[in-house]
Amino acid sequence: SLLIDIQNNLKAQQSAGFAHWAKLNNLKQAARTMNFLTEHGITSYAELESRLAAVTGRRDTAHASLKETEARIAELSLVMKHAGTYRRLKPLYDRYRHSRDKEKFLRGHESGIIIFEAAARELKKLGAVPLPSTESMEKELSELTVQKDALLTEYRTARSEVQEYETVKKNVNDLLSYYQREIELDREYQL
Repeated sequence: SLLIDIQNNLKAQQSAGFAHWAKLNNLKQAARTMNFLTEHGITSYAELESRLAAVTGRRDTAHASLKETEARIAELSLVMKHAGTYRRLKPLYDRYRHSRDKEKFLRGHESGIIIFEAAARELKKLGAVPLPSTESMEKELSELTVQKDALLTEYRTARSEVQEYETVKKNVNDLLSYYQREIELDREYQL
């Protein structure tokens, strides 16, 4: 079946209809490329490459900033989780510290005390000592979410521009190589 498909594809490519379609498609692609170059005021290959490099740099910068923002959001979410646990269990831990019979109190509330101590250790590891207020963390998280959305929009825009410039550059390369071959064939024919 695959062999038959390949043979049929080769036959179709050798047909006059396919040749006509390919020629029209190549002309349309060349016209789109020329329109893009004209609309963007690109007059040289070096200028095309420099614009592609600039857009690629913008895309990469937006991507790196997006990753940093996402990492900070994840870190802040973790701090908020541990801070919530810390605040919820702090009264229990204070009662434990002030109890006269710590062993008896520990047996009755061991899991809560262990969870509190683990949350306190994690907050120290994350550098959240002294404990930030819930409002300040929620405000920062809100600002980071807005920043992430803006960076995501910028990244997507830059990524599509890079794809567009790369397509144009490929088309220019194809056109230049095609015309270079035509010139070489003309020279050989004239000799």
